[in-house]
Amino acid sequence: MAKLADAKRILVVTKFKYLGDTIVATPFLRRLEEALPQAQITLLAGPAIPDLLRGCPYITDLWPFDPKTDGGWAGNRKLICQIQEAGFDAAFLINRSIHSAVLAALARIPIRIGHDTEHRGFLLTDRVSYDWNKPDRLCALDLLEQIGLKAEPALPELWVSEDESADAKLLLESKSIVPGSFIVGIQPGANDPEIRQWGAAKFASLADRLTQERRAAVILFGSRDERGESGRVAAAMETKPLILTGETNLRQAMALISMCDLWIGNDGGLLHAAVALGPATVGIFGPTKAPRWGYDEPRHKTVVVYPVKPSKDPRIIRNCLGSIDPEAVFQAAMSVMPVIPVRSE
Repeated sequence: MAKLADAKRILVVTKFKYLGDTIVATPFLRRLEEALPQAQITLLAGPAIPDLLRGCPYITDLWPFDPKTDGGWAGNRKLICQIQEAGFDAAFLINRSIHSAVLAALARIPIRIGHDTEHRGFLLTDRVSYDWNKPDRLCALDLLEQIGLKAEPALPELWVSEDESADAKLLLESKSIVPGSFIVGIQPGANDPEIRQWGAAKFASLADRLTQERRAAVILFGSRDERGESGRVAAAMETKPLILTGETNLRQAMALISMCDLWIGNDGGLLHAAVALGPATVGIFGPTKAPRWGYDEPRHKTVVVYPVKPSKDPRIIRNCLGSIDPEAVFQAAMSVMPVIPVRSE
């Protein structure tokens, strides 16, 4: 702890592939900056990170790394040299891979703090156990607690500029979604659809109920690969939604999500973005992911059905997802939205 108190440069490493892992690490970044305000904090993460964390006040520098284009021996060697030349005093390896530990060790960072996973403990100077039944965002904070730094739990954060918000409002108004509307963002698609997607028919039923009973303006979000699922939801709805799936870049999507009052979606990065950007949220999860990636807060709920016995069998996970009733999701939505704005006629 004495050495870390004098640290001038600190490296934090999150996963390179998934945006959600970096979003849920923002409480860690906040607590680290609060505990060591004199340190320059550099974040090493995936290629989308400069866009994702634009405006973040907790870090000094962002280093994007894409294993697809920068990986291989040459790319990793270059990265190791870059890390070593920066002269970091300590590294926090939120990325639990052995790769991140090898990078820090070969770059000769003197203090290397990380979870003792993937047989990488011998590469760390400070090993921290990982609790697979605890939310990942809290496990990250354990890295700080382990070395005596204060780490009060907090929700993820993201930042949208005034200009981005203004552009999002103009877009919604051009689509006849007027100020004061009860706006519901929905992401019906997901990576690994067999174990993450709730189902188009159920999303359509839920969206219609929100539209008819609560006068919601429904917007469908997601990546280009998820256009098909959004199309199936829209086709099954009585009142057609605004489909923005695959139509926005990351920053535009973030600004639009910040305009929503409520977000409902499968397990994925945009759910964590919604938590970070302000809407109340309901996440629909399979039983294996809910404990680590779900939320149980006044404005953020997880809907999940657990099997009789714990199982990672994709068929059982699929059955659990399929057994989630739209009524349960609707009631969860109402629990996080105690006051619903009335849409203008």
